[in-house]
Amino acid sequence: MAMSGGQAKSVDIKRYTSVSDFLKELDAEITRLKGELGDLLRRLENAKAKAEVLMKLENLLSAAAGGGAKLGGTEIQLGQTKAIINPTPKQEFEILVDVVRGLQGRIIALERSRKDLEPLSRIGDIELTLEVIYENGIPSKILVFM
Repeated sequence: MAMSGGQAKSVDIKRYTSVSDFLKELDAEITRLKGELGDLLRRLENAKAKAEVLMKLENLLSAAAGGGAKLGGTEIQLGQTKAIINPTPKQEFEILVDVVRGLQGRIIALERSRKDLEPLSRIGDIELTLEVIYENGIPSKILVFM
């Protein structure tokens, strides 16, 4: 899910023995995330269709009952995590929209990093070690040891 303002950032360090290894892993991660995004977009389309049917049904029942009819979707707060019991298609759709937006943002950030780091490929496979600091899965600093 997309991070909200109050969440701590995740920091990781990965070591590479060449620039090409680092760039290959970055390319592979972008490809993997795009595949995941495609799967999520298909799921999102299905959730949207179900949500539209549910909204029509709720409106119909609400009009017939003379009040606000709500079907399913009980939410329980478990610390910082929300559990949704039998989520409605609308809830699932809204959650998937957040996930898709977060994933799209991560892909864009990785693609931007990849483009910015392209000049490093000119180094070739000189014997060196890279330590890449990732913040929330995005390279933020590169330590180059010769």
